[in-house]
Amino acid sequence: MTMFYSFFRIAWRNLWKNKLFSFINVFGLASGLLVCLLAMIGIKGAFDYDSIHPHPERTYRILTDVVTQDNDNRSFATSPLPLADELKQKYPFVEEVTRVIRNNGDFSTGTKQLPVLYSVVDAGFFRIFGFRLEKGQPAVAPKTIVLTQETAQRFFGSANPIGKVLTHHDLGALTVTGVLRESTAKTHLHFDVLVSVATLSGPAWQQALADWRNYSQGYTYVMVKPGMATDALAKVLPELSNRATNGLRFASEKGYTLRSQPLTKLSPAREELMNATYEPTIGKLETELGVGLLTLLLAAFNYINLTLARSLSRAREVGIRKVAGALRWQLMAQFMAESVVLSLFGLSMAYGMLQLIKPMPFVQQWLIGGVEWESNVGVWFIFVTFSVLTGLLAGLLPAKVLTQFQPAQVLRSQTGLRVFRGITLRKSLIIAQFAISLFAMITLLSMARQQHYMGHTDYGFDRSNVFVIPLNGVSATRLQTEINQLAGVERVAATSALFGDHGDGWQTVRRDRSGGDSTQAHIFSMDANLTSVMGLSMIAGHNLPASASDSASRLVLINEEAVRSFHLGNAGAAIGQTIWLNDSTDVQIAGVLNDFKFTTLVWKISPLIMRYQPATFRYLTVKVASGNPEEVRSAIARIWKRVQPYEPFAGIWYDTFLNDRHSHTDDLAFLALLIGLALSIACLGLLGMVTYTMELRTKEVAVRKVMGARIDQVIWLLSWDFVKLLLIAGAIAIPLGYLASSLFLTTFAYHISVGASMLGLCFGALLLLGGLTIGFRTYRTAITNPADSLRTE
Repeated sequence: MTMFYSFFRIAWRNLWKNKLFSFINVFGLASGLLVCLLAMIGIKGAFDYDSIHPHPERTYRILTDVVTQDNDNRSFATSPLPLADELKQKYPFVEEVTRVIRNNGDFSTGTKQLPVLYSVVDAGFFRIFGFRLEKGQPAVAPKTIVLTQETAQRFFGSANPIGKVLTHHDLGALTVTGVLRESTAKTHLHFDVLVSVATLSGPAWQQALADWRNYSQGYTYVMVKPGMATDALAKVLPELSNRATNGLRFASEKGYTLRSQPLTKLSPAREELMNATYEPTIGKLETELGVGLLTLLLAAFNYINLTLARSLSRAREVGIRKVAGALRWQLMAQFMAESVVLSLFGLSMAYGMLQLIKPMPFVQQWLIGGVEWESNVGVWFIFVTFSVLTGLLAGLLPAKVLTQFQPAQVLRSQTGLRVFRGITLRKSLIIAQFAISLFAMITLLSMARQQHYMGHTDYGFDRSNVFVIPLNGVSATRLQTEINQLAGVERVAATSALFGDHGDGWQTVRRDRSGGDSTQAHIFSMDANLTSVMGLSMIAGHNLPASASDSASRLVLINEEAVRSFHLGNAGAAIGQTIWLNDSTDVQIAGVLNDFKFTTLVWKISPLIMRYQPATFRYLTVKVASGNPEEVRSAIARIWKRVQPYEPFAGIWYDTFLNDRHSHTDDLAFLALLIGLALSIACLGLLGMVTYTMELRTKEVAVRKVMGARIDQVIWLLSWDFVKLLLIAGAIAIPLGYLASSLFLTTFAYHISVGASMLGLCFGALLLLGGLTIGFRTYRTAITNPADSLRTE
């Protein structure tokens, strides 16, 4: 024990003696440990998923393994809707089952209409899962609904929602029977409201609930009785699926089999499932941990680099200790103790840095939000153990290298560490650090430029001086009439969705009723004013009628891509032709619009159908004159306050909407933080190397100045060796960054190009930072008085 105490006491003295090198190492290790801590907390959160449920060890989700006509295998997280009743009625070992049918849509109180993520569930849902009620009763009876606390607040404010009614255009009027207790626990089930499965009535739903071919619409969860064998459910599923599919004719599948997945194995997801839920995947966790370990590796490079840079003085220390009788393992233990002390200091600094970035939205949403870790002793044991191991591994190489020297050799200063062709290990590590930093810089700038492009590029419609108002249940006609009367308002239009977003959903549309030339198309609802408000160009035919009538709902506008997809010939020939939106709804083409980018730029321009359906209007778009638009905005806000006094005004300029929709500033801010840490580690490591080199070459500089060398010549002489390392790092990182950025951009149908200017900007920034780091120390050495440097000779 005394020996280890001595090791750590000497380690502390050495670290205190070399404060600059100690700070560089502590900051570097803290930066790497910070990212690793975030990754480890995220991993803990992934394994904590669904821990709030009462019996996760005997609860299972049923998966469907589908074989296509091409013999491809696809696994679905969903399962056939009749399965739940079959298991409940015919298998005694089953205690409870529930279906979960996810969907989204608008719910309305009559005065307020909001988008909601809802799940239709059986009564068994409230017994299988641990979502507890704060007030009221579960949604079991037909036309009943349970809300989360957040959803209740959105619709009813502080009023008691029990007994109140929410209306959905398909589900009808639903009575609120309960409000769920607020919970921050992580779960793969996300919803705003729960609707009783008994609400699903009508022939279409009854057919869907009994159709064994309908395996992609809902999830089935089973809780078996206590004491049952863990494979009891797995044994019966193959026979059950064979019996259920016997004689069935599928459209594009050969068939399917069913298998069980324990609830405890859902997160992290170990396989790729179609219709997957919200649990994190193994790939996501591996990526997070990989980024953390890479950052930590950069910091370890610094420690190795700076320790080996001081190899001459430490080697002489080793030589003297060996002459005094020290064994090699004792010397290695001394160096390792220094490394562990540094790592523990780094852990302390990392915790402080984590407290600073913890409020960042990205960190809360994707990494540590909802994870209990600060008061968990086991988590801290893992943190400290990981930190100690980091210190031991970082110190292992320098300890092995420094302790292998022979006293006679090192006392004559005959040391040399070579990796290949004269490039030292220290220089190789500097190149690696800056190459990784430059690579990350290029990829981040590509992402930022692409997002800026998506927010500011020309989509093919007019968005200048266009103001958007979410209706939230307010009558579009009433608001439209009042706003039209304002001075400075040119025109007001109503629509179901905004251009430049995800659209208004896909729908299969057919050229004829029998199904010929069917294709997927986006269908928007609009009134006749939208084409002029958004500056859409008509290339054939005419606009929708200005007056609301039954005939107006049977006329549609389509884009050029729809003409091509439905094989309608040219734009002129398409006018007057009929297409079918479903088996019973045929519409006539009134006009053809120029192609424009109406969805996110991830997708290519697809077929578009625009029709008059006032029941689905969700936004007003207001074209404002260029005089004083802010006055018009204030006037619209006053009208809103009068029409809807209890609902906050959420109007926004179209330019702002597109910029906010595509900027992802929170994500970029976190990525910029990571790159900043990597660059800081690299620059501090370079500073330490330059500082130590300058200390060794002080007398050389003095002699050169005495011999007549100018300051600029001395600076260039001292800097060139380090500038070469930055150039080599650039030669490695630029092509790799170009390839990675190009690969990322191919995921967008419309994207920027990675040009020489962007690569040059990143490389120039790297040279600037590295040059300032090098120049700071070399200039101070170059201006030193030769008399002071040579005084000891």
